[in-house]
Amino acid sequence: MTGVLIIALSYLVGSFPSAFIFSRLFKKIDIRSEGSGNVGGMNTYRSAGLLPGILTIIFDILKGVLAVMPSIALQMDQPAVFACAFMAVLGHNYSLFLRFRGGKGLATGLGVFIALSPSTIVFTVLCAIILSLVLKDANTAFGSAALSIPVILGVQYGQWDWVLFGSGIAALIIIKHIPDYHAYIQGRRQLR
Repeated sequence: MTGVLIIALSYLVGSFPSAFIFSRLFKKIDIRSEGSGNVGGMNTYRSAGLLPGILTIIFDILKGVLAVMPSIALQMDQPAVFACAFMAVLGHNYSLFLRFRGGKGLATGLGVFIALSPSTIVFTVLCAIILSLVLKDANTAFGSAALSIPVILGVQYGQWDWVLFGSGIAALIIIKHIPDYHAYIQGRRQLR
């Protein structure tokens, strides 16, 4: 029963609407109606300014860390820890407090991997940088770099549970980046 409560709590922690709160606090705007409408750090930065944007990113990263730490501290089994991490990103992407709207999962995913596997961040960011140089589009590159997560985890740990976990996190990030992929494809077509 404790495990179920901790996993549910992880979703609630992930659901904390940082972007919504900081854009309201500093600019009196509803971030869902501004810019891209994304409830994340970059849209907050573009729509509400530098300080709200930075605070949003910091809090979104902390959500990922804080959602996973109780399961680690309580020495829950690995599937339960992975479930907490997954639920944190799910909560960020589909926040209970914002009628299931949210961000794209990058910052909260970063927080999750700070807690679970910091080296994964290094390799994923390297992939994102390479893709940024190739694609000339950061949003598409960082979303696409999520594809590398299960591969990196598989190489690092050599266990299918890590690969499945990484695939779940990658799927949450990629799904939320679908509009970026469409925009990128449309832009490439217009350049031809």
